[in-house]
Amino acid sequence: MSIGDVDFEIDLAAEMLAAERAGEKIAVEIKSFIGRSSVSEFHTALGQFINYQFALEEFEPERKLYLAVPESIYN
Repeated sequence: MSIGDVDFEIDLAAEMLAAERAGEKIAVEIKSFIGRSSVSEFHTALGQFINYQFALEEFEPERKLYLAVPESIYN
């Protein structure tokens, strides 16, 4: 997906299962948080999420965006 000169990549592997179960289109951005700083990783993930959300609203407004993170990070 591109907006202007910027290309975005979103992991769409979960789309089929969710679409069959819930009848909705989704996009999943998966983050591993394997860097040295969880705070830095969080800021990067949040920034990317916001950018992807903007792009999806522009090109695929029916698609709902999710951010997948390890359970330890979520907790």
